[in-house]
Amino acid sequence: MNGALTRIPFSVGAVCIVCALIAAPTTAQDTVITSSASDPEARLKKQGQILDFTGVELKLRSALGKDETIPAARVVEIQTAWTPAHQQGNAERLAGNLDAAIAAYRQAKRDESRPWAVRQTMAELAGTYLEAGRIDNAGDEFLAIVASDPATPHYDIVPIAWRVPIADAALDARAQQWLEAKQFSAARLLGASWLLAGPQRSVAIAALDELTKNADPRIAGLALIQLWRTKLITARPADVAPWQSQLERMPSEIQATGWYVLGDVLSRQDQPERAALAYLKVPVLFGRQRGMAADALLAAGKQLEKMGRRDEAAGLYREVMRDFGHLAAAREAETRLKGK
Repeated sequence: MNGALTRIPFSVGAVCIVCALIAAPTTAQDTVITSSASDPEARLKKQGQILDFTGVELKLRSALGKDETIPAARVVEIQTAWTPAHQQGNAERLAGNLDAAIAAYRQAKRDESRPWAVRQTMAELAGTYLEAGRIDNAGDEFLAIVASDPATPHYDIVPIAWRVPIADAALDARAQQWLEAKQFSAARLLGASWLLAGPQRSVAIAALDELTKNADPRIAGLALIQLWRTKLITARPADVAPWQSQLERMPSEIQATGWYVLGDVLSRQDQPERAALAYLKVPVLFGRQRGMAADALLAAGKQLEKMGRRDEAAGLYREVMRDFGHLAAAREAETRLKGK
C-alpha cells in the first residue's frame, strides 16, 4: 500500500505540524532529526523504525535491530509515512471541507497501527473538531490523547475557550462531566474553561484556582490564563505587564490562548496597537489553533481600523477570507471589507 511521507518538525518542548506531503512507500524507514546533546544548534539525522513517541521520549529501532531512546525535548523533526486516509484528512481540512476531513481522520485512526501515529491522528482530529465548532467531540478526543500519554506534546491543539462560546446545551452537559472528573486535571481544566461564562461560573473559578497549583506547568498555565478571562473588564493597565511576563515564561505550546486574552484586555483598555500585536501572535506563532487564528486575525484587523490603518486591516480581512473561508470569522471579515 502506498503512503506519503510527512515531515513533522518539533520545537523544543512543543510540536508543530507541517503538512508537506512527499510521495514515498510505507515500507520506507522513519527519519528522526534531533538536536545534539552537546550543541543544541547542531542537527543529527537518525533512521529506523519509530517504536513510540511520547512527550517524554522517542524510541527508535535501527535497521540492525538496535534500540535507542531519545529525549522528546531533543526531537526537532520526524519524517514518516502516513496512510491514504490521513493524507486525505489533511487535504480536506486545508480545503475547508471539515466534515470530510473528520471522516477521513476517523478512518485513519482505524487504519493506523502505530500507537504514536494514532495519537498524532487523534490530534489532527481534535483540532478539526474544534475548528468545526464541535467542541464536545474535540475535548473527548484531546482527553483520550492525554489519557494515553499524560506528557503529550499535543497541548498545542488543546480545545480550551478563548472567548465566550455560543450557547450549546450539548457542550454545557459535556463540560459539566469534564469538570466532575476529580482525578483528571486536564478534563477539569476543559470543563471549567467552557463553563466560565455561564451559571457554573463560581464553581469553574474555584476549579481553576485549584488547577493553577497543578504540577503540570501546562495545566497550571492554562488555568491562570482562563482566570484572566474573568478580569477582562476589571483589569488595570498595570496588570498587563505582569500577565505578559507570566505568559512568556509558560510552555510555548499553551501560549496561544494567553496572547488572545491579552489582546482582548488591551483592546478594552484602548491600546489598539499593542492589542493588534498580541492578537497577531496567535496566527503567526501558533497556527495549529486554526479557529482561534481566524478570530485573532479578524480582531487584529479591527484594531488596525481603530488606528486608521485601513489598508493593513483590509489585508488581514482578505487573509481570513482566503485561509478560513469556511469559518464565521471569514463572513464577518467580508462584511467589514465591503463596508470600506
